[in-house]
Amino acid sequence: MTESSRPSSAILELSHPASGQRLHLAPAAGFCGVSWTVNDEEYLHLNQPLDQFLQEEHTGGLPLLYPWANRLRDDCWSFADKQIDLSNCQGVHRDSNGRPMHGVLLRWSRWETSGTDGGCMAIIEWESDEQLMKVFPFAHKLQVQWTLDSGGLEVRTSVTAGSARVPVSFGWHPYLVLPGVSRDDIMLHLPDVASVALDEDGLPLKEAESSPAGGSCALRNKEWDDCYSGIKNGDEVVMSGLGKGLRMTFNEGWRHMQIYSPTGADYVCIEPMTALTAALSDEDPAMPVVDPGCTFVGTFRISPIS
Repeated sequence: MTESSRPSSAILELSHPASGQRLHLAPAAGFCGVSWTVNDEEYLHLNQPLDQFLQEEHTGGLPLLYPWANRLRDDCWSFADKQIDLSNCQGVHRDSNGRPMHGVLLRWSRWETSGTDGGCMAIIEWESDEQLMKVFPFAHKLQVQWTLDSGGLEVRTSVTAGSARVPVSFGWHPYLVLPGVSRDDIMLHLPDVASVALDEDGLPLKEAESSPAGGSCALRNKEWDDCYSGIKNGDEVVMSGLGKGLRMTFNEGWRHMQIYSPTGADYVCIEPMTALTAALSDEDPAMPVVDPGCTFVGTFRISPIS
């Protein structure tokens, strides 16, 4: 693990010379992955120049969405005996309609960091920060580990509860590209999943039934902002075109995913999610919960296909 200077922040670099991989992480930007190259070809999309990206609060690259993925239905929600109101909380990212979206860590900088064998680990002791506890008042330890190996990039996220139960509703939002491959030449291959019915704001329609989905589809055939349920450990999504490809493997802990790729974009966001969109605000009974002293783990792997 090496560190290089940037005008707005330090960048940590992980490398795996045998496979030609390099991963750049931005600790001051929520420990977002801002570049992942394989043999000098870039597989992450940032949307804007790096220096601008680090100064502003946009998603791009490989960001963690925590403590909720996607959006909440409104500012007020509850869990167990706790009532939460986000309307006056600092650091809450919001969508164009003002709804809380993607959590509060997109530009969070206060991480404990250490090197690991082949990678890097970052930790937040949640209860040590008053701002974080106001947004999500559950004492726990959040730990993220990035590892490069011969099979690609693995990301492991764990939540260890303190003295009370902790709801789990986070996700990741990788912006994936195939270098030199345009949208018209990209295919997506999905596992057997169910498509979740969403309203015009991207929120699940209550009482609506999911419909079977999966199989192969050309990226150009539609605008993607779709939510899927029924993800199982070991499921894979493959993105391929012109002899290149990426495989996203949902190793453990994921139950849902979002696929996002607007019209004209050559990138695809294949987003692992532990719970359904708006699970916290909807008090979703299927949302995972960590009991006191226990740990929830979510791990995924992105592998290049040659």
